[in-house]
Amino acid sequence: MKKTKDEIILSALLANPTVRAASAACGISETQIYVRLRNPDFKAKYDTARRELLERNTAALQSHLAEAIEVMGEICRDTDAAPQTRLNAADAIIRNSLKLTEQTDILTRLGVLEKSLNE
Repeated sequence: MKKTKDEIILSALLANPTVRAASAACGISETQIYVRLRNPDFKAKYDTARRELLERNTAALQSHLAEAIEVMGEICRDTDAAPQTRLNAADAIIRNSLKLTEQTDILTRLGVLEKSLNE
């Protein structure tokens, strides 16, 4: 099945960090890509595809979260590890725990606000 020009541009944008890199990857000029990005329908498709890609990548990272936490805990408990290494692991656990707690709180509050707006 032959890809349309929009599909080629979308794939290139999702696989590359910049419009310039996407242009080089797909052989379509930067100008043409920017023109497509100004089109509301194309921009909506691009935003949806980016969000879906981010959600898939987030889920992949989250599948390793428990293991990563356990590794940091092992490093904290390892009395043979250098003190700075143990301190870095402890700091990472505390910092990330605070971030996750804040994000969970924000998402909970956002959910309550959305529910109250829909009632």
